[in-house]
Amino acid sequence: MIMSEIQLSCWNSTYDLLNTSWTAGYHYQVSNAAETIILPSFIGIICATGLVGNILVLVIIIRSRRKTIPDIYICNLAVADLVHVVGMPFLIHQWARSGEWVFGSPLCTIITSLDTCNQFACSAIMTAMSLDRYLALVQPFRLTSLRTRSKTIRVNLCLWAVSFILVFPVWVYSKVIKFKDGLESCAFDLSTPNDVLWYTLYLTITTFFFPLPLILTCYILILCYTWEMYQQNKKAGRYNTSIPRERILRLTRMVLVLVGVFIVSSAPYHVIQLVNLQISQPTLTFYVCYYCSICLSYASSSVNPFLYVLLSGNFRKRLSACTKVKMKTTEREINNIENTLKSSF
Repeated sequence: MIMSEIQLSCWNSTYDLLNTSWTAGYHYQVSNAAETIILPSFIGIICATGLVGNILVLVIIIRSRRKTIPDIYICNLAVADLVHVVGMPFLIHQWARSGEWVFGSPLCTIITSLDTCNQFACSAIMTAMSLDRYLALVQPFRLTSLRTRSKTIRVNLCLWAVSFILVFPVWVYSKVIKFKDGLESCAFDLSTPNDVLWYTLYLTITTFFFPLPLILTCYILILCYTWEMYQQNKKAGRYNTSIPRERILRLTRMVLVLVGVFIVSSAPYHVIQLVNLQISQPTLTFYVCYYCSICLSYASSSVNPFLYVLLSGNFRKRLSACTKVKMKTTEREINNIENTLKSSF
């Protein structure tokens, strides 16, 4: 998403607004200020937050003595989000310089490809994690031989390999392009409308419209099964129903939040890409919606780590355990320093 087909098809048209009328010139000044000041600042905050949050998640998982299967998926999601965060400074720099790319064509291809690879990897890992949760909760005695830590690691490695294969078109088409006004920008070299159409459909279907129904289906089946078991146990009077009800509500809330964040962060960007196929002259409103969709897409990389901590009691326990260990270590160091000072006097 360093420079998508939207910029390629209409980047220069933005500058034409300056010469049409006073209103168009005012709109251009507003959009230019948003591109060079507001958006880089906002994405800079997202970058810093995502960097800290995802590193925190990785540290918590790595320091854990017993790593579960969900931990492996979450760890890979954190790695994918970190890959996303790595490309943000280049995006910030390009926006701050009004679209100019100064890092060379090879780095343009690498950064853009890694950025797009994150979209494939996140979608694939979330889909696999949803299927794993379905098997663990609804079909716990089926395919147990496949749900081991070693095989889960292999599954994630395969997902990364597939993601790198799917990103091959980006390696081919992303490069530094010199526009008519002399601006050199990192963009997709999609020369014909047909190329733009097929690439947009390819990216949108593989990263959003294909995995989304699978994710929703898995979580809907999980919720239906859990509520059914709760009702059966409630009628049988096997245990106090207040505790299971709280767990059901917590699970429902977690599912709704995770699926909601995935939809809110991904859907606007893909919808804007599809809308762009039907318009020839983007308006100021369209540009605002487009840049907001990019911010939402990048924001998910910084929000996800904190969702793991807030929605998972296991993660909160691990975080508090790490904090206690660090505090004890600090107190021990302070005591050693005090004892050293006392002995010296």
